[in-house]
Amino acid sequence: MKMLIGGEMAQYRNEIVHHISELVKIRSVQEEAEPSKPYGSGVNRALEYMLELACSMGFATKNVDGYAGYAEYGSGERMTAVLVHLDTVHEGEGWTYPPFGGLIEEERIVGRGASDNKGPAVVALYCLKAIRDLGLPIRTRIRIIFGTNEESGMKDMDYYFSKEPQPDFAFVPDAGYPLFNVEMGNAMIRISHTRDRRQGSGSLQIDSLTGGMPLIMAPERCEVRIASGHVSEGKWHELLNRRTNLQAEMGADGYIAITANGNTANQPSGNAIADMMEWLAGLPFRTDADPFILFLNKKIGHDTSGKALGIHRSDEVSGPTLVLLKQILTEGDTLTAIINVRYPVTEDGDRLLGLVAEQAQLHGLQMTITRHLRPVYVSPDHPVVRTLSRVYERATGEKAELLKMGAGTYARKLKNNGVAFGAGLPGGVDNNVHRPDEFVRIEDMMKHADICLQGLYELAIQEINPSLTQI
Repeated sequence: MKMLIGGEMAQYRNEIVHHISELVKIRSVQEEAEPSKPYGSGVNRALEYMLELACSMGFATKNVDGYAGYAEYGSGERMTAVLVHLDTVHEGEGWTYPPFGGLIEEERIVGRGASDNKGPAVVALYCLKAIRDLGLPIRTRIRIIFGTNEESGMKDMDYYFSKEPQPDFAFVPDAGYPLFNVEMGNAMIRISHTRDRRQGSGSLQIDSLTGGMPLIMAPERCEVRIASGHVSEGKWHELLNRRTNLQAEMGADGYIAITANGNTANQPSGNAIADMMEWLAGLPFRTDADPFILFLNKKIGHDTSGKALGIHRSDEVSGPTLVLLKQILTEGDTLTAIINVRYPVTEDGDRLLGLVAEQAQLHGLQMTITRHLRPVYVSPDHPVVRTLSRVYERATGEKAELLKMGAGTYARKLKNNGVAFGAGLPGGVDNNVHRPDEFVRIEDMMKHADICLQGLYELAIQEINPSLTQI
């Protein structure tokens, strides 16, 4: 077996940096669908950019109806694949650099998607080019599959695999090293309460509740706007003094705006929404949102274990259930909380979510499942795990510990024949993924490129043992 680690990717460094920067400049955030552009024009431009780049390299390419695309090299029925995504989360606020500037500065590329996942996408294509340019013999054809909806539900891969075959071996460079063979079940749910304002005369009215974002682990800010009603300004200040991380502003319109901020000693879980629900639930008077507030405080709040909801479970492979209160928003008379439920791979996710729905119904609330990603478990004996573990150990000299995650990658769409492998390096810098000033260090991306090349090559020369694959 030829040893590839040692600098083969260095010759492509300038090209890789250039194309990552150019790809970052494309604002590929999901927008309204257009004809042949199911996730909007920006995402489609990113897909076309990568397919045109692959075509210019001489690879066979295909655009699968705007949902995804691929670049392919080699021939035969068997296939090795790398899955990457070109869409990004919304840029959000707080940037000190242009979010889609693709700035190259101090050996970094800065911009939304530089790390997640445009950098690894460009690297994967150049690894394919390296295998071709080096004339390496391979036993399978190789595809680099470009997705466009990873951040918003992975429906792109459902469509893609309804049209195209599953790979025999695959990996997804959208996490970190060594490799993740476990991805917990992951569901996003909405808990909603619609208020009848006509029946609110005996309660204070909540005009709005806002805070958090679905893709941020713990919301750092939550704001409530309440009609001050018969409560004096002095009484409000007395109630607010119970918590040092609350600030208030009394408006001339008869409303008071109260904000919970940041990670403080008085915010046990670092979750501003949970902190706000706890404070509202403890008020000495009622509001028109009490069923909603009391449910969130009693059944979720600062407890991330799921015990209060009756869904706490655990297994040796993936560990315990995790429940995260992510976002709260107001839509007219309806208040909605976005909650992320992550559950062990051995559990029936539908049954657990059914228990949450029952709890919500008992409190007069509605629950809707907006996304449900099934768990992944790839055996340590699977050839993908064995091969990529060997690659990592040879490249780094470190043991390839098998890891688990509660978030999700395209590995969930690979029918347990693929894992998350890279691109983040152990002990590496925080790349601000999903946060302002996202970046990737060029040195780190090139280290990943060497490992990615070796992994792709060694999977493509594998003999397939059907007894070890898990369909």
